[in-house]
Amino acid sequence: MERIITLMIIGMFVLVGFATVAMAEPDDPVTPNQAPKAPVILVDKSTWEKQEYKFCFYAVDPDGDDIYFDISFTKAGDENLIACEPDDPVTPWYGPFESGEEIDESRMCHEEGKYELTIRAKDSYGNIGPSTTITVTYTKAKIIQLPIINRILERFPGLLFIVTKIFKI
Repeated sequence: MERIITLMIIGMFVLVGFATVAMAEPDDPVTPNQAPKAPVILVDKSTWEKQEYKFCFYAVDPDGDDIYFDISFTKAGDENLIACEPDDPVTPWYGPFESGEEIDESRMCHEEGKYELTIRAKDSYGNIGPSTTITVTYTKAKIIQLPIINRILERFPGLLFIVTKIFKI
C-alpha cells in the first residue's frame, strides 16, 4: 500500500511538473518576420557611361533573411512607361542576395530625358518592404567641331600633348 501511495505522489509531481512547463510563458516570445527596409541607392557610385546607367544599391532585412529585388527603370512622365533594357516584366524579382550586400547593376537608355529608378525588396518569406525611387537625367554628349582647331592640331600634333599636360585633362 505504501508503494502505491508513493507511486501516486510521484505521478502527481510529474503531472504537475508537465502542466507547469506547458503553461509557462516563454522568455523569448516569437516575433513575426519583418519586411526588409527600403533599399539604399548609392548615388555616389551611380554613373552614366554613354547610354548605360550603372548604379549600386543594397537593402537590409531586420531578420537577416535573404533579399530579392524588383528593379524598374522607366522614362519619367511617360504614359506608356517605356522601360529601359534589360527590365523583365515576367520575372521581376532578382536574387537572392544576403542582407546588406551591395549589388551593381546597369540599364541602357536610347533616348535623352529623365528616368525613374525604383527598387523594392522582399525577403525570402515574401514580405515586401517600401520602395526607393530616384530620378536621373540622361543627355547625349555634344561634340563641338571647330575646323580651325582641327587644322592647327593636324599641323602641330605635339600641341595636343602640351595642352593636356597644362590643363591636366
